[in-house]
Amino acid sequence: MSMTRINWYPGHMKKTKDMIKENMPLIDIVLEVVDARIPISSRNPDISTFAKGKKRIIVINKADLVDKEEINKWRNYFINHKDADEVLELSAETGFNMKKLYSIIDKVSAEKKERLMKKGLRKVNTRLMVAGIPNVGKSRLINRIVGKNSAGVGNMPGYTKGKQWVRIKEGLELLDTPGILWPKFEDERVGFNLAISGAIKDDILPIDDVACKFIEKIISYGLKDNLKERYKLLDEDFEGVAGNVLENIALRMRMIQKGGNLNIHQATLTLLRDYRSGKIGKFGLDRELLEGEE
Repeated sequence: MSMTRINWYPGHMKKTKDMIKENMPLIDIVLEVVDARIPISSRNPDISTFAKGKKRIIVINKADLVDKEEINKWRNYFINHKDADEVLELSAETGFNMKKLYSIIDKVSAEKKERLMKKGLRKVNTRLMVAGIPNVGKSRLINRIVGKNSAGVGNMPGYTKGKQWVRIKEGLELLDTPGILWPKFEDERVGFNLAISGAIKDDILPIDDVACKFIEKIISYGLKDNLKERYKLLDEDFEGVAGNVLENIALRMRMIQKGGNLNIHQATLTLLRDYRSGKIGKFGLDRELLEGEE
């Protein structure tokens, strides 16, 4: 299967790119939201290009789904690679670390206000842009920042559409944009990571292939015990290819179809759902990119 044949570039995503480029001159702070489980795979390279010269904050959302040690490594990674001025982990779902984000935003706003008031300007507005690919939690974060449900929130990838300017408080405004993705999955690893984490719909890639790739990752990370504990697996259940592990999950969890056949599809859906909800452990899928990083 060739990942480069898969095109995920709906027309509204091109419009979003144009919208971001058009509005960027008005923006002071860019909040780039990434998924803590896939901090690199969930980045859109265009955002960094558009945001040059702006105050850039990388928000590692869904931090409650990854252990703190791994999060700390990603914070250092982004700072060392000069990808952002600030890096902050949080959970828009639970509200974890939102106060710290408010503090960072207020600090940047105060710096701009002081700078421009010295030039004689009395009314100074600071404008934020929240950007990221679909399903990284942008809308929930915006709801937290604004303090009310001003942006539609859905569970399906790519739910938010159109642009919205939202006044947060006196002197502070926010521009919401829909999530955007790159035109093609040119990197197979990225495509599978997006699929495993649920950043793209489950019908974009063959879901059985996605589950098998996930099992291979778990084994390569030395996390077999996570699967053994969750699905009552034995050491011998890991012999052979990843597809065999799926069969053994179905067997051990008694996922049986009418007629007595194993329900592999149910095992596949259960495996992915359990990871997405943190029930298989709190670990990310980009961790091999941290090798050699301090």
